[in-house]
Amino acid sequence: MIPSATLRFLEREPYLDAARADARVRDELMMGIFEDFEAEFREPVLTDVNQELMTVCPPMMRDIVSPEPPRIQRAYVEGAFMRRMFRLLVEGDAWEADAQVRDVMARHFPFHLAAVEAVESSA
Repeated sequence: MIPSATLRFLEREPYLDAARADARVRDELMMGIFEDFEAEFREPVLTDVNQELMTVCPPMMRDIVSPEPPRIQRAYVEGAFMRRMFRLLVEGDAWEADAQVRDVMARHFPFHLAAVEAVESSA
């Protein structure tokens, strides 16, 4: 069944507050992945599967993609959004769902997936 998701756009500070409340991000914070969360966090799209809510931070998206060539910019923006949207459509939790999403994107949207992974790995 396709969910009836809600999409919200937030400025950077409210978005970072929302990110801190995200279960996956909270786990990363507890593991000490970030020395400076506000400077290092680079995920401009979050998905809350239980609430069927996608949260996007356009300013963060712009900052992440601005150094990239235009073709990569568009693929990154679309890919980052699709990756989190597809999370609403797969079964499973955590890494299992993420693996399913990556598999779908690799089969149907390989350029978008490559753009997302390349831009994220350059952080």
